[in-house]
Amino acid sequence: MKKDTNKYLAISISLGLCFGAGVGIIIGIIMNKSNFISGIPLGAGLGMIIGIIVGSILDSNNKKIK
Repeated sequence: MKKDTNKYLAISISLGLCFGAGVGIIIGIIMNKSNFISGIPLGAGLGMIIGIIVGSILDSNNKKIK
């Protein structure tokens, strides 16, 4: 079986999507109580961007150690 070299990137993108959508819902409800649906894609996108950055950093550090 092939070793996954980008496992932290895949995990952090998935977690970033979930947490970002949740945070987007919460912030959307707090800021705009009548229409909080617009906060979901914004939060999910921001969470995925943060997940890509964190996962890339973790994977590059993991490759340097080996």
